[in-house]
Amino acid sequence: MAPPPGLTFREKVRYAFSSPGNFNRAITLESAKSKYINEDLVPSPPERWTWTAWSYLAYWWSESWNVSTWSVGSSLVALGLSVGEALLVVLFANILSAVIIVMNGFAAARYHIGYPVLARATFGMYGHYFFVAIRAILGIIWGGVQLYFEGQFISIMLRCIFPSWETMKNTIPESQGITLQVFIGFLVAFIVTMPFMLIHTTKIRHLFAVKSFVMPIAGLGIVIWATKANGGVSSGAIESVADKSSTIVFAFSVIAQFNSVMGSNSALIVTVPDLARYSRKPRDQVWGQLIGLPVSILCAAFGVITTSAVQNMWGKAYWNPYDLLNGILDQTYSSKSRAGVFFAAMVFAFATLGTSIACNITPFAADVTCMLPKYINIVRGQFLCLIIAFAITPWHILTSAPTFLNFLGGYSIFQGSVVSIMLVDYFLIRRGNLDIPAMYDESTRSKYYFVWGVNWRSIAAFVIGFLLPLPGFIGSFGTVSVSVTATRLYDLGWELSFLCGGVAYYVLCLVFKVPGQEDCKRPFGEMSDDEWTLPDGEKDTRFHMHGVEQSTSRVEDYDEKHVDGVTRVHVV
Repeated sequence: MAPPPGLTFREKVRYAFSSPGNFNRAITLESAKSKYINEDLVPSPPERWTWTAWSYLAYWWSESWNVSTWSVGSSLVALGLSVGEALLVVLFANILSAVIIVMNGFAAARYHIGYPVLARATFGMYGHYFFVAIRAILGIIWGGVQLYFEGQFISIMLRCIFPSWETMKNTIPESQGITLQVFIGFLVAFIVTMPFMLIHTTKIRHLFAVKSFVMPIAGLGIVIWATKANGGVSSGAIESVADKSSTIVFAFSVIAQFNSVMGSNSALIVTVPDLARYSRKPRDQVWGQLIGLPVSILCAAFGVITTSAVQNMWGKAYWNPYDLLNGILDQTYSSKSRAGVFFAAMVFAFATLGTSIACNITPFAADVTCMLPKYINIVRGQFLCLIIAFAITPWHILTSAPTFLNFLGGYSIFQGSVVSIMLVDYFLIRRGNLDIPAMYDESTRSKYYFVWGVNWRSIAAFVIGFLLPLPGFIGSFGTVSVSVTATRLYDLGWELSFLCGGVAYYVLCLVFKVPGQEDCKRPFGEMSDDEWTLPDGEKDTRFHMHGVEQSTSRVEDYDEKHVDGVTRVHVV
């Protein structure tokens, strides 16, 4: 029984804490109809199809402006690549990422369902929980790290306002790995981020629209300052001589860096359905995402140009923007420099906030809804992610856990096969045909129940996918020695995992047919009859789409076909 209707907020709080039973009823979502259904798990109704092609373009364009992209050129230039060569590596890695992101968004944009529900068709009604959990854990960890980065920029802003900020006594022991100034910034970042957790994914696109405008301006301002103060770019200041005595060794070093860029994109590649599901039309997610990510080369270029100019001026390479902004204040603490640094730090803090929401908080919230659909929707999941991310004290991860950081860096070998298996399942095995009602069927008769709720073919393919790069991944911790071949296979980690996992799943499905194989016989993406019907002659303009009642009055573009006394409504 739900709480009595018409209660004020104060009365609701009093009711919730009056007894354990009332508390449970107060936090239970009315939309939770079963262990597989709540408001954010069912196919999104048309009023939630709010993301246009421009929304996705702004999202990826804004997402490219972050701390990681700004400093991505550091490792590449350190290998001996020229600035141009380093940027080309980043460009081609992002082009490949964009293509796979678009492919993984097709099913979500067509059926308007997110990653957790799509994963049921591939991994099983119970098996999908594991693949959602490994992504959710990553969201918490990196959400905390991004919150820490945001706190550093806020600390720089406070340093610009208060001259005594830098000399303030640090009462936190050095062993904790954080100063009082940065901790205050971290606390402020948590408070500032809190209101954004109230915004649903369908409306958060406006945040990225603002970020896509202000961040390039700030980045351009930093580049202009650096090149003007230095009298040029001086790209040679950061370039090192490459050891090309062995072409193979050098080539695999470049491949490893290409793989690291793919790895940094791997989490979003997997969970892009959580955004694509809100696409106004299926094609909107295509061009917006296909163009938006590759243009991140501009942010990486700005980072390289600025670092080279500053290196030539001061003899030190500041690859991270927060180190650069602190370095500027160390060099000169004039009113002019303080104003410029304050604006840049404020924009970078805002950009980091957007990155945290886009890459960590929103995916976590969208995915964790399937864990406890009775109690968690996307908004509640966002609050949960932020609170846990704050509680894990992320500075300990960055300052005193190099082994754990190394694990996170190689984590992508476990995600490459996940996305390839889902792509093979949708495009090649099911040919774009999904049975939406079956994805919410609690019975063992569901075609996606497989064996004990797990599609063993996808599990086997997932393991096969990371087997080859696994020895090199273990060797990267330095605890055991591995062969050169194992190391080179690890350098191909994400790409190798993607290829092996997808091929293995396709072969297994050819040998051992998946339940519901009749879906594969229909033309690509053709809907089953019961998903798009209403009695012929009925003018109510209501119909069932993907098993959910909809209304044509809320759909911009649709067709009606009269076949055998039934009107079939197809949303374009």
